[in-house]
Amino acid sequence: MLGQEEGHKTKIILASTSPRRREIFERMGLDFEIMIPKGCVEQKSGDPVRLVERNSIAKAQDVLKKIGDRKGRYLISGFDTIVSLKRRILGKPLNIEEAYSFIDFLSGKVHRVISGICIVDSVTGRYESDTGITEVKFRSMEPEDIRSYLAREDVMDKAGAYNIGGAGALLVEKINGCFFNAAGVPVFKFIDLLKKFDYKILDLSKE
Repeated sequence: MLGQEEGHKTKIILASTSPRRREIFERMGLDFEIMIPKGCVEQKSGDPVRLVERNSIAKAQDVLKKIGDRKGRYLISGFDTIVSLKRRILGKPLNIEEAYSFIDFLSGKVHRVISGICIVDSVTGRYESDTGITEVKFRSMEPEDIRSYLAREDVMDKAGAYNIGGAGALLVEKINGCFFNAAGVPVFKFIDLLKKFDYKILDLSKE
């Protein structure tokens, strides 16, 4: 069986520093470990959908280089998420002033949260990639609303300067699409990609 090698179960590696992605993986009950991609340079401009897909591929392949000759089979999962509105790409804010400008720009508007995903098989080097898109509408906010939010939540490591799974939920009027994609993991797309590697999350034979 491709998923078993020398007594080792296929294991997931999360190539990300995001605590939100870690939490989502834990909720799914995955057997995984975290390895941080450090040797790749993330692209910051270009078509948003292609941008996040390229970045997710780069992160997964960077971690592939790090695992070396480990025994067993690992499915290395890389992600990248941005917020996009009117051809403007919002990544992680550089400072609190930029975070304020991001939220002010998004106030009262519908934006897209775009996540790229890539899975690399450590045995074969084969990879599969995809993207997920969720539309999010922010309620209209006054300056004091924005300042109050930024005082409540650390947003420096969050694309678009908000976390929909945290206090950022207070900013949202409605969403269209996968909630978890807006938090950084397009779960439906992730599960579909895992199936291409003969890995089924709900396969009870793995127990």
